[in-house]
Formats: sequence, structure tokens, C-alpha cells
Amino acid sequence: MNAPRPCSGPTLGVVVPTLDEEAELPALLARLLDAHLDPADRADQVVVADGGSADRTRAIALAHGAELASAPRGRGAQLAAGAALVSSDVLLFLHADTHPEVGALARLRAAFGEEQLVCSAMQQRIDARGAFYRLVERSADARVRVAGLVYGDSGLAVRRAAYIASGGFRPLPIFEDLDLSRRLQPIARPRLIEGAVLRVSARRWQREGALRATLRNWILSAAYIAGASPERLHRHYAPHTPRCSGVEPRA
Repeated sequence: MNAPRPCSGPTLGVVVPTLDEEAELPALLARLLDAHLDPADRADQVVVADGGSADRTRAIALAHGAELASAPRGRGAQLAAGAALVSSDVLLFLHADTHPEVGALARLRAAFGEEQLVCSAMQQRIDARGAFYRLVERSADARVRVAGLVYGDSGLAVRRAAYIASGGFRPLPIFEDLDLSRRLQPIARPRLIEGAVLRVSARRWQREGALRATLRNWILSAAYIAGASPERLHRHYAPHTPRCSGVEPRA
């Protein structure tokens, strides 16, 4: 177990939902728990919430010193199970194929040093070249600023008290992040933390086709907001594969 350790500012706990993420998880955990970094720039607690991986994901989590939560497969259920183990002041939810740049967690922690900040997002940067990806990044950042919605690949961070007050993640198969963002809005709108950069893998876009995946996700998001059930919409997502598993990024 990695119990919170003393650090200036609020303590920061990270929850990472996984499903067959042995290829991506080591780099993220190494970044979050790097003892060579300033204590302000690493996590005080890391919980890997696994949905039944058949590969070495669980062993990797324990080998890196993360706590392990087991949950039924499904992003909402996994995130809820992981959050239940976090005792830190602030909860940060990250996909396994993301990577906070050096300095990002320190900026995030400093921002939550302001008592009025309740929830936030990080600046998204996709690990791929091309104008299309730059447009997707700007769209994700603008969604936080304008609509107050934080999707999973933008690094939602929220004070534990507000997370509990909102009801936390619900066991939805998809759009659990959008669902929680909407329930947090009456409590406080999220702030985009400038300079807190979160690198996001382009694997999902590259596997399915960047334009096709993005248009599909926009359509599904609109359908969910209009009232379609997450269970029905989830059928339109590509089936799980180890290289594109667990929590896929959405544009």
C-alpha cells in the first residue's frame, strides 16, 4: 500500500482503471511514483482498479507499489471501486495510456491549494503529429472551459468531499465521466489548469481511423445528452482488445 506521505499542499490520490494494460501501465506508474521527482510532482496514493485482466496488469501494479482494487469489468464500476480506497484530499482519475508531463502534478496540487477550487481538468496533448490531433486537443480543452465537462482523457481531478457529495461514479459501461461531470456542475464548474499537461496515447484514433472515431464519439455523446441509455450506446464501441483496452480516449 502507498499511504499518503507528507507534502506541502493537499494530498493527491490517483485512480487508474485497467483491463489488460501491461503494455501501457508501467510508464504511467513509474511517472506517478517516481521517487526522483519533487514530492509535489508525484502522487501520494495510486490505486489501480482492475476489471479482470488476463495479462500481467495486476502484477505490474503491485510491483510498482500501487494499491489494487478489483471490480466488475466496466469503467464506472472500476473507477468507483478505486475511488473508495483513496483517502487523499484530491482524487485524480487517469487512463492507463496517459502520462502527465513533468511538473503537471505539481501545478495541479498548487491549484488545489486554493480552497475555492473543487474540480479541474488538465490540458490534453495527444501523442501524434498532425493538425487533426491539434484540433481534437483544442476541442477537449474548450469543452472544459465552455461546457464545464471533463471527459476521462482530460484528467478529472476533484476534492474527495465533493466527489462523495456528488454521488461519485455510477456503474455505467460508458459516459461515466460525462455523467459525473454533469452531477458535479451544481457544486462547482471545473477549471482547466494551465501548464498541467496530460499526454494521451493516439492508439484508439489510429486503430479505428481518426476522423471516423471522433465523429462517432461526438454522435454518441450527443445521443447520451439527449437521453439515450449508456447500455445501448456502448454497443457501438469497438470490442475490447489488449492494445486498446479498458478506457478508450474520447474526442
